[in-house]
Amino acid sequence: MLKLSNRVIYGIKALYELAREYGDEPLTIREISERHGLPIPFLEQVLHRLKQAEIVESRRGIKGGYTLARQPETITIGDAVRALEGPIALCECLQNDTAESAGRARACVTSNIYRRIGSEMEKAFDSISLLDLASESQEETRAGKC
Repeated sequence: MLKLSNRVIYGIKALYELAREYGDEPLTIREISERHGLPIPFLEQVLHRLKQAEIVESRRGIKGGYTLARQPETITIGDAVRALEGPIALCECLQNDTAESAGRARACVTSNIYRRIGSEMEKAFDSISLLDLASESQEETRAGKC
């Protein structure tokens, strides 16, 4: 089964909350954790990676917490996946731009297929902004689909 890691799933849930609250007060890790039942220690790691990638910002103090570093329409699911897991690639030989990886990719009879599929996956991830995610999810929740 091909599936997203828990790191990516938790990260997207956190970004969903931050997109919904964009322009309002920062959200604490505890608030995000409680809304989705996510473990705080792991969520801290996820938000730290997103902060390093300049997708989120943190503020200290009583009114502190996390906010998006940019407008939600400028951040994509692809940005989050790459920040949390690295390049979007279906096999190791396509993951790096090193000579060794290129040699393995040339020797791999399926690498061209994996490259095409990976490229389409990346396009799909990059076509969905956090604004899209927040808007669609709110509509589904109101319609009872979530």
